[in-house]
Amino acid sequence: MKSLVAKILGITASVWNFYGPLLRQIVASGTCALLPLALEIVRSLASSGRTGAEKREEAVEALKAAAIDQGVSATESLIRWTVESAVQRMRLEDR
Repeated sequence: MKSLVAKILGITASVWNFYGPLLRQIVASGTCALLPLALEIVRSLASSGRTGAEKREEAVEALKAAAIDQGVSATESLIRWTVESAVQRMRLEDR
């Protein structure tokens, strides 16, 4: 998979081998800090009468604010990914 990504982005294997683990660590540390917050936010919004898209956007905005309060630096895509992960985890728990 990483060779495919490297070819698409034009990144040499040595550059990918250096930056790949760093990027994975950054994503993992951000996710570990944000996932418990995202689960709490998603659970609180689950029973609201809003549509899925409205709940998702509200969860993203709430998680952005929570991340800032916690001092966690996260990109928009990481926050959205964490919200989606929390939704999937909640669905699995509800089965």
